Amino acid sequence: MANENQKTVIENSALVEAIAEMRKDFKAETQNKVINTALRGTFLVPAVINKNTQLVADAENHVKFEDKPQAKFLLITHKEKGTFFPVFTDADELAKFKTEQNYQGFAMKFGDIAALTEKTPNVVGFVINPMNQNLPFTKEMLESIKQTLIRVRKEREEAAKANSDGESSAPNITVTTNE
Repeated sequence: MANENQKTVIENSALVEAIAEMRKDFKAETQNKVINTALRGTFLVPAVINKNTQLVADAENHVKFEDKPQAKFLLITHKEKGTFFPVFTDADELAKFKTEQNYQGFAMKFGDIAALTEKTPNVVGFVINPMNQNLPFTKEMLESIKQTLIRVRKEREEAAKANSDGESSAPNITVTTNE
């Protein structure tokens, strides 16, 4: 059961539209649009919060009980492809996720979901809107995206450095006419 008290409105209609366009006309351009739109997105990730009460000692060794809640992210398993984190573009998509567990949707950015996926050994990746668009991002895809982002950042830094090393940052343009 989803918690209906979503404080932040999460909306990714541009991503849903980009996925639909990519499915109609699969090519590098439409695939890149999906990836670039997803990279900027914030998603709802279902998790169960366990109230974990622990004994904690202070500096004077006085002991008291403290609640230390823990989030357990839910998983879905595909019999051939493996285990994934389900990730949702909005509250309507999250509501389609049916489970007996009482979960809440937590807002997470793409990069945070990728980092969580990378650090979790038993998952293959995460899947956006598994009940609808069903768009998986595997660990291999995430690593490729990460390496591309690192390369692009280095290229931009080198271009900016080369540009600042020159005498002028204005481009050297020559205009000629046929007169």
